[in-house]
Amino acid sequence: MANIDRDYLDALVSRFKGYKSPNDTQKLIIALGDKFERSDDDNKKLAVLLKAEKKADELTKARAATQRILNAEKAAIKKHETRKKILWGAALKKASENNPEMAQVMQTLYNHGYIAERDKSVVEEDLPEQMPQITR
Repeated sequence: MANIDRDYLDALVSRFKGYKSPNDTQKLIIALGDKFERSDDDNKKLAVLLKAEKKADELTKARAATQRILNAEKAAIKKHETRKKILWGAALKKASENNPEMAQVMQTLYNHGYIAERDKSVVEEDLPEQMPQITR
């Protein structure tokens, strides 16, 4: 007689019964799992199917863990890039307060499409006083 984890089998059967369209393997697990009197051949088939389902569950869990790692890495990279942009922007703003050349750079950025139209009202509040030629 094949070694069958009865608790795992019951969990699979109840899970697969809840599916709208179980596949053929899942239907066979339901059919064999619901049988009260299984032959040795049925038990062998069921053991192979359960082993395959366990491996499939492990694969699903491993893929989810991998996806979490990748998403965390992407988020860390995005956060780092955002921080760099903020720091460079703050440095440019601070430098433009006392340096007319940097104020000119900010004016060029403002006037030549480097700042989206929807964001210009926010930026205008921080424009250095040395830039009176900016059309608002």
